[in-house]
Amino acid sequence: MSKKGKKLHYAWWIAVACCAIYAGSVGIVVACAGLFYKHVSTELGVGTADIVFYTTLMYFVITITLPFAGKVFEKINMRVLLSVAALTDALAFGLMGTYTSVYQFYVSGVVLGIANSFLIYAAVPLIINNWFKVKMGTVLGLSMTFMGIGGAISAPFAGYLIETIGWRPSYMVLGAIVAVITLPFTIFVIRKDPKEKNMTAYGAEFAEEASKNVVEETGTSFKQAIKSVPFYALFIFTGFLGLVVTVNFHIPNHLLSEGFSTSYAASVVTCVMIGQTSGKFLIGWLNDKIGIKFTNLIGIGSGMTGILFILFSGTLGGASIYIGGLLFGIGYSCSTLLPPFMIKNIFGNRDYASILSMIMSASTLAIALGTTIFGFAYDITGSYYVVFLVVLSIQVLSILIGFMLLRRKTAAANNETILAVNEN
Repeated sequence: MSKKGKKLHYAWWIAVACCAIYAGSVGIVVACAGLFYKHVSTELGVGTADIVFYTTLMYFVITITLPFAGKVFEKINMRVLLSVAALTDALAFGLMGTYTSVYQFYVSGVVLGIANSFLIYAAVPLIINNWFKVKMGTVLGLSMTFMGIGGAISAPFAGYLIETIGWRPSYMVLGAIVAVITLPFTIFVIRKDPKEKNMTAYGAEFAEEASKNVVEETGTSFKQAIKSVPFYALFIFTGFLGLVVTVNFHIPNHLLSEGFSTSYAASVVTCVMIGQTSGKFLIGWLNDKIGIKFTNLIGIGSGMTGILFILFSGTLGGASIYIGGLLFGIGYSCSTLLPPFMIKNIFGNRDYASILSMIMSASTLAIALGTTIFGFAYDITGSYYVVFLVVLSIQVLSILIGFMLLRRKTAAANNETILAVNEN
């Protein structure tokens, strides 16, 4: 067949579906959550932390559910499971517009956690890995950028809705949009692997040729890694980055408490999402060009600078708040990119996947705890200044931990006895 008549490989439709899933779920359910906190807590007569706790429950349930997701995918058809998860996501978010008690939000938080364990965290990497034998990293990275793109588009729209029709109808409208964006793709496009379409994966022929020349991966075994100091230092490092991410949920509430409008707060959230999206490309490029050590410094340092701009926006004035949002967004992107780079650099490729899954659980756990802790801090002090100062301290510690870990990388990467805590 000539190139002119060559059809687009179905894997690329899978990629489009994954982009839509991320845009509709993370881009709306997660990115817009903070815009509602102030309005909901005021009407229900509860503290900010009381409402934020539903987000804590969501991430806590994700942390618990995620390890079992792979087993569930083996037993239930992927299309059915993701379609149910997408519909559940839309309903659990949209129905918040009808709630009259904070406890109803907690029920939605648990349901969102279960649904998003499959929809956001487990399914997309698995599906892309099955469908792409080449360019897998590029496609996964592209899909993940739609978390930010979806948020950049939905945040100002959500802010406009809240100001014009109120927070209750806004939840319902956004819930319907989640369903419209995700369900057509989960029902009609998604397939777990090429076998369901009687096809081979994209680039399978090249991967098969390359596999003939594969050599054994070097590095530290998972068994040895979990006995080492660097493993637990990386766990703390990743947890710290997760705590930094939780600030994003509170930026809208900070601005509203400072007297800014909902639409203004939404525009800053848009800047954060744009920064997050561009940050994924920037951090990846920097890692390739200058190495992980200075990439850590630039990425986390950008997030610190962003928080300082947001913290002192009243004094600095002008466009400082938008610049702060963009820079914080770059720091935000570090939470998903720096830990994998660090793991590969320190422990090598031998048991990379096993080490990564364990280390990344620190991030979801930190997000679960941080959202409510920071909400309580606001309720107690009446401002987010203490929260921002704590987060700045956490970022400084993250940079220091990163530098100390990378100083030991030569010993850690190829020696199975790296700093063993209980060497057998």
